[in-house]
Amino acid sequence: MNGKSNSEERHERIETEIKKNPFISDEDLATLLQVSIHTVRSDRRRMGIPEVRKRGKDITHNLFAQSRALSNQEVIGEILEIESDKEGLSLLETTEAMSLEKTKIVRGHILFAQANTIANAVVDAKIALTAEAKIEYIAPAYAGDRILAKAKVVGSHKRKRVVEVVLKTQKDLVLHGTFTITCLTYEAAAHLRIIHEKESGEK
Repeated sequence: MNGKSNSEERHERIETEIKKNPFISDEDLATLLQVSIHTVRSDRRRMGIPEVRKRGKDITHNLFAQSRALSNQEVIGEILEIESDKEGLSLLETTEAMSLEKTKIVRGHILFAQANTIANAVVDAKIALTAEAKIEYIAPAYAGDRILAKAKVVGSHKRKRVVEVVLKTQKDLVLHGTFTITCLTYEAAAHLRIIHEKESGEK
């Protein structure tokens, strides 16, 4: 006997599972713990843990500033984790508006945009530009799927970074991509006429 009550053990397990997988849903937790979803929600509230959408938004708000290369308007998917010039995670909650009307398959450009976002976000640069992308669509994702994007910097040479990205649903590997990202300062971007010179003084 460890002296812990059932609720204490559940709380520990909930905390552990959310640390491992910050976008895990109450439904998934209920299945893992073999309890009702109402029990999970009650436990989560007592522990002061917000529901999954709020967790994702809070994490994105806290980590967004670590990605200097993106503006808020350019982000497709909620950024969950960034370790600059190393790796990152993002989560996309798909909707029917993102899918084909008849099949409900998520459109390819949406998947590409999520992958491209995290590839650019993970590099340590004032301005990041995708120079090349090699994409393999492996399995379809459907409206309502939650897609996790994992990015890892696998190569670096001068201003270039090579970033490998995989997109997964809970069931399938959806996309594999390799992005070559050009990293620029504001001054270099202004010299190349990518941005206006007045913007080069911004921090």
